[in-house]
Amino acid sequence: MHPRHELTKYVGSEDCAEESVSEFFGQLVEDIGVGVAAVGTNGTFIYVNDHYAGMLGRTKEDLIGRSVGEINTAFDQARFEEYWHSFSMNETHVAETVHRTASGETVPVRTNVTRVEIGGEPVNVGTIQDISELERRREQLDVLRRVLRHDLRNRLNVVSGYVDLIELELDSTDELHDHFTHIQTEIEHLLATSENSRRLENLLDESASGPSQRTKMVRLDRLLEEALARVRTKFPGVDVETVDPGPVRVRAAEYLGQAITHVLSNGIIHNDSERPRIELGVTVGEERVVLSVADNGPGIPDERKDLVFGREETDQLHHGNGFGLFFVENVVEESDGEIWIEDNEPRGSIFKIALDLEPRAPVDRAERV
Repeated sequence: MHPRHELTKYVGSEDCAEESVSEFFGQLVEDIGVGVAAVGTNGTFIYVNDHYAGMLGRTKEDLIGRSVGEINTAFDQARFEEYWHSFSMNETHVAETVHRTASGETVPVRTNVTRVEIGGEPVNVGTIQDISELERRREQLDVLRRVLRHDLRNRLNVVSGYVDLIELELDSTDELHDHFTHIQTEIEHLLATSENSRRLENLLDESASGPSQRTKMVRLDRLLEEALARVRTKFPGVDVETVDPGPVRVRAAEYLGQAITHVLSNGIIHNDSERPRIELGVTVGEERVVLSVADNGPGIPDERKDLVFGREETDQLHHGNGFGLFFVENVVEESDGEIWIEDNEPRGSIFKIALDLEPRAPVDRAERV
């Protein structure tokens, strides 16, 4: 049976839907190279293309009339009505789930389901993509990340312990003490990189779950207080000036506090002044707040302002500033914010971070009088 007849059998009359169905499915869907299916208000398939049927080792005739729950093993058919009413017209839902083949095996798939109107009736039309290879790659990368991170941290902790023991056993000269200080600094940097890579991985996983999972409203003043405490503990001799912005709430992704800590620390670690100084400022606007971290270090040339975030890499001799600021930029972007660098006067750099303020509650007309 032709696709247009299959669909109009379930949706409206053939007279009112034949032309639109023929155009929609006949010209676009059959040869699209991806699985396509349509589901009507009763929760059963009213159309599938050859690609989708072949993906499941079935025929089109075998699938049409079956309920979604028979094919999508993660779907509760008893809740179809609730699922159906969760759509608005032209709204698309994206999900990763599994579909059952004719042999009883399951195939991981990504579905993009959109509510459309065909022949005057609402229909859920979805594209279905086999993501078996993607899932395999994900599993491989997940194992690789966990093994590398676990191995890196364990070995660095062992090295750090032995360095401490050697330092206690030796009669330290100033030069030797400097060597040990550099070694410990590098170890701390590698451990921080390992931890930040884990944080960023978690953050991106949460982001993939949807915008609602990515950000929340937090007290910026409390994040700043915690970040300043970490920095002052780690760099007790550095002059850090700050202001109290008061109770400011901003939209933020997880780990924004660690990102701010890194920006503050970065201005100290790379500071070549005899007396390093950091100035932390906060400017609160109508809709956004801008956090500024100014230092009196060597500054950053204009041609390197993008490189420090790892945004681009020119060659092996001119590269970014490591993983730390790459982590910072990604956390800020996941917070729906912006980060950029300006020149400080008379020398140094200013890192600026703009974040969205919590929306102000509308004032009732009676309260304005």
